[in-house]
Amino acid sequence: MSRNLAPGMATIRSAVENASALPITDEGIIAILQGGPDPASHLHAIFGDVSLRALDGAGASAGVPLATILQAYDAARTAAAVANPELDRLLDEPW
Repeated sequence: MSRNLAPGMATIRSAVENASALPITDEGIIAILQGGPDPASHLHAIFGDVSLRALDGAGASAGVPLATILQAYDAARTAAAVANPELDRLLDEPW
C-alpha cells in the first residue's frame, strides 16, 4: 500500500479502514473518486463519512476535479445508497 501525504488522503484511508476489513490503496481511493466501482463499504466510508474538504484535497492532489468527485458521489448514491448532506448541497448547485 502506498503512503501518499496528499491532503485528505490519510483521512479517507482512515475512514475506509475503520469501516471495512477490505484493504484500500491510494490508487483505489483515486479510482473511487473518479467513479470506479468498489465495495459498498468503501463507498459509504469515502462519500458518507469524509468531509468535502478532504475529498477535494485528495482529488486535487491526483488531478481529479471536484465535478468528477461529485459525479462519482452521485453514482454511489444510486449504487450503494450513500448519503452526505454536504455533497448533496453541491449537487443541487449548477456546474
